Parts: sequence; structure tokens; C-alpha cells
Amino acid sequence: MGGSDRENYERIVQELDDKAKIERLFRRYADACDEGYDPELLGPLFTEDAVWAATSESGTSDFGVHEGREAIKKHFGGTSGRIPLSHHIAMSPQIDIVVPGEEATGRWNTIVFMKLTTDPLRERDDEAKMMAAVYRHAYRCEDGTWLIARLDVHTRFDTRVRQVG
Repeated sequence: MGGSDRENYERIVQELDDKAKIERLFRRYADACDEGYDPELLGPLFTEDAVWAATSESGTSDFGVHEGREAIKKHFGGTSGRIPLSHHIAMSPQIDIVVPGEEATGRWNTIVFMKLTTDPLRERDDEAKMMAAVYRHAYRCEDGTWLIARLDVHTRFDTRVRQVG
């Protein structure tokens, strides 16, 4: 294998490894949300200067903008009181490596079911909220570990569904 072929091969392997690590990072994020939004599990997934934002055009799925790891942890610290039950389904990841081993961006289609303690649109006690959202991320690798530098949730649809379990 020539020098440029080897460099190309090493770059491809690095990018595949980066993408696999980023997919695992987002799975850990979704799992931590579904396991009670524990800020001690979620905080370490973000860079110190990270931004977490969730908005919707209708305003019915806005959860604010939180800047910095500590602000994100504080936000999630109060989330389990507002959302005692959730289930994230992340699909169709599109991960683009900007700089191998350093920077990447991502886009995920996500469906989230959540039971809210206060939901003005809920008509019955056995209803939960279902959201279809696009998650857009920026990732940064720090000391060999991929972290979320920015997470933007843009809810496109939300509706109520019957909770059966």
C-alpha cells in the first residue's frame, strides 16, 4: 500500500471509529433521559461550554436554552419532576466528521414519548405526549472522548397518545 493509500485508509478507519463512538454517545444520552434525567449521568456527556436547546414553532414543546455544562445539569436536575417517564427513539443518524478525531456534526430523527406532570393539552390521565423532532448536534472530541458541544431539539409534531403501561 502506497503512502497516500495508507493515509486514506487510516482516515477512513478514523472516521468510522469516530462515527461509532458518537452513535454510542447519543445512545447514552437518550438512555440517561429515559432513566430519570439524572444530571450526574447527563452532565459528563457535554463539553464545559455546551449549549442544550429545545424549541418548537407552536411553543408547545419548548424546554429552554441552557448554556454550559453546569446549567445543563441544573436543567436536567429538575426535569424528572416535570417528566417522570420518557422513551426516546433515535433513528436515521447522519453524522458528518468535520475534522477526524476532533469535530463532527450530527442530525437524528427522534420520536419521544413522555408523561408530563403538567400538560395543559392532556385530556385524560392515561395520556402521554408524543413528539417527533429533529435533533441537530455539534460534537467535539476532548482528551480522546467524544462529547456533545451543542444539542438543538426542534419539535416538528407533538400530540397525545394513550399510555398503556
